[in-house]
Amino acid sequence: MPLTDGIGRNVAARIGLVTLTGFILSAFCAFFVYAWVFENHPGVVAAPHHWKPQAVDYAVIVAAVLTAIGLAVMAGALLARQIVLPLASLAITAQRISEGDLTARATVGKRALRETAQLVEDFNRMAQRLQAHAEERIAWNAKIAHELRTPVTILKGRLEGVADGVFQIDDHTLTSLRRQIEGLARIVEDLRVVSLAESNHLDLQLEAVDLSQEIGALREIVQPSLSAAGFEAQWRLETALAVCDPTRLRQAALALLENARRHAVPGPLVIRTATFGAFARISIEDSGPGIDADRAAHIFHPFKRDPSATGSGLGLAVVRAIAEAHGGLALHRNTVAGGSLFTLEIPRQPARRPAV
Repeated sequence: MPLTDGIGRNVAARIGLVTLTGFILSAFCAFFVYAWVFENHPGVVAAPHHWKPQAVDYAVIVAAVLTAIGLAVMAGALLARQIVLPLASLAITAQRISEGDLTARATVGKRALRETAQLVEDFNRMAQRLQAHAEERIAWNAKIAHELRTPVTILKGRLEGVADGVFQIDDHTLTSLRRQIEGLARIVEDLRVVSLAESNHLDLQLEAVDLSQEIGALREIVQPSLSAAGFEAQWRLETALAVCDPTRLRQAALALLENARRHAVPGPLVIRTATFGAFARISIEDSGPGIDADRAAHIFHPFKRDPSATGSGLGLAVVRAIAEAHGGLALHRNTVAGGSLFTLEIPRQPARRPAV
């Protein structure tokens, strides 16, 4: 039953009960007054078979009407406290929010109807989420500007140096410029993936693939950089058939490998593919130092990184976005050996139609 219908029926029932109570009390009042008058002053009032009212009859009628009016006023005041005042607060708060004050909240008294109190509580919860989204958007804009500023500043400085003759356009300069452009393009692509996933518009090109072959194809790409950083990559790739977007999954796997290269201590790095029931898994296990519980709770959120760490803070957010776009999960847990195990888990068959 809709909430408004519940409130309306509740109010109607209460008003009907108050009205009925008023009539009953008025009737009893009149009965007792007449009984007392007939008993003690029989000559004052007309006989029961006389139709013309006497003065005392009018007095009883006026008393009954005043009693009913008093009860109606009391009931109206009670209903106002229970319904009208909370709804008035709700209307004022809605107007303040529409004018840009996202900190405004509606109030509800202790005697408000349960349905009215629930309505106000839900409205305040919605206002809280709007405020949180607005604050998050502001933080996002600031962090995006911060991440883009570094490569753009470097590019600008190098190009100005070339224009001023400080730098020569040689292979070293071109390689440096290309590296900055690639980093800038990676940040832009990561931002695009995360934004599309949050709006449920991340496009997936599904096809039946073996994840062991797709992830195995990355070995030649990442092996040199991993070895140079001191990692001993162990590729334990089991057949894992799934209907998925192989390009997106390779992107997620590269993000996990890059995350390990930047943040894990050099040592064994185990890359696995496997199946678990109806799911296919890609997992990467490092040798440490692990992640504490407070950070682990937000590790897949954009820009949630250690302040001292390098990187854009978007890599693991991209992993989660790709996993959830497939109807799967991105998971983390600390291992017994003290390292971190990151797992990307997707259904072997698509759980839902991909967003377009």
